[in-house]
Amino acid sequence: MSNFTSLLFRALLALSIAVGAPAALAGPMYRVSLDTSALAGTVGYLDLGLNGPLETTPTLARLSNFSGAFLDGGMLAPSGDASGDVVNGIVLRNGPDFNFFDQLVTFGGLFSFDVSVEFGDGGNGTLFSVAFVDSALNYLGAAGNVIELNLVAGQPGELQLVDGEFASVAQVPEPGAWQLMAGGLFLLVTTHRLRQRR
Repeated sequence: MSNFTSLLFRALLALSIAVGAPAALAGPMYRVSLDTSALAGTVGYLDLGLNGPLETTPTLARLSNFSGAFLDGGMLAPSGDASGDVVNGIVLRNGPDFNFFDQLVTFGGLFSFDVSVEFGDGGNGTLFSVAFVDSALNYLGAAGNVIELNLVAGQPGELQLVDGEFASVAQVPEPGAWQLMAGGLFLLVTTHRLRQRR
């Protein structure tokens, strides 16, 4: 019976690794927080971009879990390879064109969203950017982007808070990494208890 139990737990460990590893090996996820209180009462656009040189590594950024004073239906036509909305999520790809998504907002409060990144093959990086712009696409509150995140496959994102007054970014542990760790700890504890019973 103990051989069967040992085999069963090894199979469960292999299964947890097989299920959790792909998600754990996915690209990084970031939580972006924006404090726009310095722009109170201003209506403009939250400008989100994913761009790089022509020979850049294919990269995809999924933006989700938006919160803030977003105005319904108030977005410019996405440029380049950008699609979606703040309700269902936004997808940006670093295609050959300029890739931007602009959502109409009322500045003055807090905005936040998650960004998860997936990389293709290649060694050249791409740039995820966040800016505040007016209806003529002139920058508001800063001389340019408030966040620039240089992304290269296999490396931690190089973050530049261009204006720390407005923005903060935190890397979020991937759910797959937590599942993998929890599954491994569970199986270690269970195996240890079974060995103590012998």
